[in-house]
Amino acid sequence: MIKKNTLLKCCYSLVLTITCVQVYAESENLVSFTQGTIPVLITAPHGGSAQPDNVNIRTGTNMQGVTVEDFNTVKDSWTKGIAQDIQTKYEQKYGGIPYIVTAEFHRKYIDANRPVHQAYESQVAKLYYDSYQSKVIEYIKEIKQKFGKGVLLDIHGQAQQPDKIIRGTRNGFSVQNLVAEHGWDSVVGGNGFFGLLSQQGFTVEPENSHIPTISDPAPEGALSGGTTLKHNGSHNLLGLDAIQFEIGSNIRFSESQREYFSDNMADNIHTFMTNYYCNDNVVAFPCSPATVLIDFDYKGYYETNDWSSSGAVDNFPSKGLSKSRYTNSEGESTSWSTTVDQTGTYHIYAWWTNTKSSGSLYNRDGSAEYVISTETNSLVATKDQNSTGGQWVPLAAMQVQKGETIKVSLTREHDGDEGSATVADAIKFDWGGTQ
Repeated sequence: MIKKNTLLKCCYSLVLTITCVQVYAESENLVSFTQGTIPVLITAPHGGSAQPDNVNIRTGTNMQGVTVEDFNTVKDSWTKGIAQDIQTKYEQKYGGIPYIVTAEFHRKYIDANRPVHQAYESQVAKLYYDSYQSKVIEYIKEIKQKFGKGVLLDIHGQAQQPDKIIRGTRNGFSVQNLVAEHGWDSVVGGNGFFGLLSQQGFTVEPENSHIPTISDPAPEGALSGGTTLKHNGSHNLLGLDAIQFEIGSNIRFSESQREYFSDNMADNIHTFMTNYYCNDNVVAFPCSPATVLIDFDYKGYYETNDWSSSGAVDNFPSKGLSKSRYTNSEGESTSWSTTVDQTGTYHIYAWWTNTKSSGSLYNRDGSAEYVISTETNSLVATKDQNSTGGQWVPLAAMQVQKGETIKVSLTREHDGDEGSATVADAIKFDWGGTQ
């Protein structure tokens, strides 16, 4: 059974036009996952603590009782939280959501980064293992289908070199496509993950100058990547460029170091994607998003002088990081605009608020006119803002050509004597395909 933690995963950056879709953090069979909006998948197979029902601690044998190699039951402490923090920080800073899959079960019951004969010791345990692997594969397929390529960041922990972050690419195999196109600089150079981490003060192993060569083909050593990289790297036709980060225990067990690492990794994803994967053109998020959101203080939002922040509690986003705006003055207007980078049908939605903290309702504009326009078309949608507050409400669908600007305008048509307020919150532009 899939459990949904009903929260709206959205974009809270105040500096860019935001990419956003309504998604949910979900879990099934002690596997947590969130569908993303950019071609980045973050995984953490060894950070869970939960005991699955009717699953015993592994003893180091396979299901036939034969002793297995590479047996380990030690939890990679804090790695699940680090992975989740990277996703959250990226979303807050840049808009757009990395995909994420994390194991909630403890490694001593199931090892999600080992092949099947080493990973579990019962049919019941197999169910949890398969759930993790199938979700990773599902998201990889979706990323490949939507974007053509992507990067997988596998988060682990190690104690052998507690102050270091150990690079894992299976000595280049799991980043085969990336290196073939951009060279090893894309991994260890100034805009690659390990080059950036080094610039930010982390000690990396092996040193960034130490890359696979004919005379030294395997500089990464024993922690070069497990099953996640082996099965899902770009050396496989259906894989992504996959990189493992083995984070030292002194970093993981320090709250300030964890925070510093995850904060920098969010920035590093953006730097890496901008330089090696997608065009960073501000208005349209890198890699052609399916959805663009514009809210107050985002690029693309404009209002005239007499608008104020509302005290409504059903504003977008639901985490309350942005306030809706209202006016009682005739002629005051606001607008939301974005230039699209994909030809097709765009579905435009509006969000407004009408609920007070007490639970009672505000008196809103009963005939708010939204004008939706492009260079070649214009539509008007009249909405009663006293109803359907706190949710996305369809305004229109329009055919738009790549490079055109879609603009939504809202103007207060009467003065405050009528006792109601016109309210402005977020506008969402959903790309619906070319048909």
